[in-house]
Amino acid sequence: MFAPFDESKARQVCQKMMEDLEREGCAWTGMFGALVCLDQAGNEVVLRAFSGSYDGKWNRPGWAPPLFDEEKYNAAILPNDKKIHELSAVPPNESPEQKAARDKERLVLCNQTLEKIYSLYRFCCADKKWRTFSDISNAKLLPTGTGDCSAPKLLSEAFSKDLLPVSLAEFYWGKPNTRLVPKTFYPPCDEKCALILPAILGLEIVYRDQNILVVNKPSGLLSVPGRGEDKQDCVVTRAQRLFPKMIKQPSVHRLDMDTSGLMVLAFDEASHRALNAQFENRQVKKNYIALLDGVVKEESGRVELKHRVDLENRPRQILDEVYGKLAVTEWTRLRVWTRRGADGKEHKATSVLFEPHTGRTHQLRVAAAYALGAPIVGDNLYGKEEERLLLHASELVFTHPATGQEMRFESQPAFQF
Repeated sequence: MFAPFDESKARQVCQKMMEDLEREGCAWTGMFGALVCLDQAGNEVVLRAFSGSYDGKWNRPGWAPPLFDEEKYNAAILPNDKKIHELSAVPPNESPEQKAARDKERLVLCNQTLEKIYSLYRFCCADKKWRTFSDISNAKLLPTGTGDCSAPKLLSEAFSKDLLPVSLAEFYWGKPNTRLVPKTFYPPCDEKCALILPAILGLEIVYRDQNILVVNKPSGLLSVPGRGEDKQDCVVTRAQRLFPKMIKQPSVHRLDMDTSGLMVLAFDEASHRALNAQFENRQVKKNYIALLDGVVKEESGRVELKHRVDLENRPRQILDEVYGKLAVTEWTRLRVWTRRGADGKEHKATSVLFEPHTGRTHQLRVAAAYALGAPIVGDNLYGKEEERLLLHASELVFTHPATGQEMRFESQPAFQF
């Protein structure tokens, strides 16, 4: 995954760590990391961490602790540990049937132990709330070692101590393998860290530099603050919590609360103006993936509709050739298939790629419901309510406001399409 914070200061700390490890003759193999933070007085604080257990020890003085209580962890392992080791030994003259039965029994016991272990993990997030794996995932079993990498330990420790992360870097130490080179820096891993870091940070950071921030917004989160205390949690406030120097109004576009996908924000006023001009002049390419409730027979098309807000039923839009604003959308059918809905029944559905050329309120919802005759699944305004709206901003292309380079980002939706 993309490194959520600048790496430069932390790399300097890591270089010193490598020198110390070299001098000490460290033979352990794993990842080490450093997080440079600021305390409430603006003083620099450095945190260090290692992945997993360092030479068999989870807790070491001067290092960020694991995300669980070690005594409870050991207690969770103990009941099945002896039997698992017995089942791991290969007996002589074992038949294929006996091996399959032994492997099956061992797997059941290992999974039981893993479930107990995963229930012990607690991590402090950017909003100062403590969460567990069950708060962020419905999966019973996550990849082994999830939560044991350096980055989750470092960030949880920082937020629990009310520190502001500034720079984060990790490096591999030990014997080379097929994926990792000793003394080489790597970003947080996709296999494990990508599952937990967005929950700790409050945002999935797709890209970041000194001018812009690109995030993958989850469904159910506002893009910008609304009216009232209950509508302050949004992409903007979460981004500003992580990056306090970000300007007060960094957003140049927004996604509906129920829509997931890519958003770009600006760190500074000049970048905001440049990006805003691109959106206003329709120089930004945006693609969305949607799942429609029903069958769309045509392969592609262009929708041009004039619509406005229904004053008696806000925020629903209605078609109005006189007072409505023109919304232009191109679309391509991806496939027609049968899905199982929230009601447990099978329904025909059409996967569609939308490319809007204007930015009207509910533009894609209206195009699907009124022009294509198949509302987006989960659209409680123009179709049937379900768990969530199955609409995802999957591609975003724009010109970098400072360098002039084309920036292209893609994101796959969490739902099947």
